[in-house]
Amino acid sequence: MVKRKRSKSVYVAHRKNQREKILEVAKQIFIERGIEPVTIADIATASRLTRATIYKYFANRKEIAFEIFKVIISGWHERDKSEVWSHPGTGFQRLERSVNSFCDDLLQFPEETTFVAEFNRLFAKEVLHALRQSLGEDSNLVIKCLRQGVADGSLQPDLNPNLVMAAIYNLNASLLSRLGQMVKSDEEAYGVTADKVMREIYRIFINGIKANSGKYKSKAGPAGSSSRNRHTVKSTK
Repeated sequence: MVKRKRSKSVYVAHRKNQREKILEVAKQIFIERGIEPVTIADIATASRLTRATIYKYFANRKEIAFEIFKVIISGWHERDKSEVWSHPGTGFQRLERSVNSFCDDLLQFPEETTFVAEFNRLFAKEVLHALRQSLGEDSNLVIKCLRQGVADGSLQPDLNPNLVMAAIYNLNASLLSRLGQMVKSDEEAYGVTADKVMREIYRIFINGIKANSGKYKSKAGPAGSSSRNRHTVKSTK
């Protein structure tokens, strides 16, 4: 009986390791080549597995890409929990930390940004559904701090929290998709780097909803001032 239980646990551990290996290899190939050109055969070859083995874990390339997408989104969620929402402050200060932290992620982890941008382009419906599920708690926290900001006077009194939340979501999604194209074009056209453009867009947005009174001053620091080392979030499945 003990031997049978041990054998089962070894089998489960093996399947988990195989699955994580496939995701890790596929992520690297997707980043190097893009999602669309990659086939199951490519992933099998790079993983040193057979296609039949890959199909034991994933039905197709899209399912593999979707799992990688969810792991990245989970990383954003965990980052916000530890670095944004756990710290006190006015509604404005907490919201400023949130948008600056997202901007930092886009700029500090360009490979993940490129992957998510392409996934968004290819599978928009899946992205919307996954974001609603994975970032639902974050969305509620943003709405909560918007209401807090209106109540404590750090944000404009006529803000509609749900509308502003939708605006933030669309701003993030738009800049996520745009970032890869900005790297060379904006520097050539305007003589400024993509990261400066991104930070300026977020600065203008956040200051646009800040209360006009000078009573409150941000303690979140300038955009991009955080220096964190985020570890890769592994799939728990």
